Amino acid sequence: MKKLILSSLAIIAMFTALSCSSDSDSSSSSSTFKIDGVSYSLPPAQGIVNIVSPNAYELDGNIYNRNTFIINGIKGMTDVATVTFDLFVKNGESVAGTYQISTDQDEDTFTSIDNILASDVRVCIGWTSLVAVTNLTSETITSGNAPTGTVQIISNGGNNYTIKFTGNFKKLDQTNISANINLTGAVSNGS
Repeated sequence: MKKLILSSLAIIAMFTALSCSSDSDSSSSSSTFKIDGVSYSLPPAQGIVNIVSPNAYELDGNIYNRNTFIINGIKGMTDVATVTFDLFVKNGESVAGTYQISTDQDEDTFTSIDNILASDVRVCIGWTSLVAVTNLTSETITSGNAPTGTVQIISNGGNNYTIKFTGNFKKLDQTNISANINLTGAVSNGS
């Protein structure tokens, strides 16, 4: 009888713990992101990669390191989404911080990277940052670049980071591709 009561209490405690944990908002998951309202999940490995360019950029005696954060997501067995942010940060500064996205460059207006970097310690180059969504079954790709706003990189210690971006990328026809990213996880070094 004593074993039955203890077993019943253990089952009730486990049920209560599981019930309480399922009340959390699943949309705040740190391993999913949305492109045009569709959710994509980070794969178990290589979901977020930081490629550090071996060649630094020098401007007026200041050295800027180039980091490309690549976010990969999957939906089912046929849909893949990739988002990249092309980040420049002054040597000696942490990659963590808020990056203003520069979209000054386009096919009609040339703005040198020197002018863009001269204005800040860290900047995200919009024309080389991109989003691409691929459906393997229909063999379709939707892509865009020139995101608007800011991207935030938060260091959580070690190789664990939070990446935040809410905004739009532009397709060639100038329509928007919305992106809502709030991911936390291990970042693989791709360099």
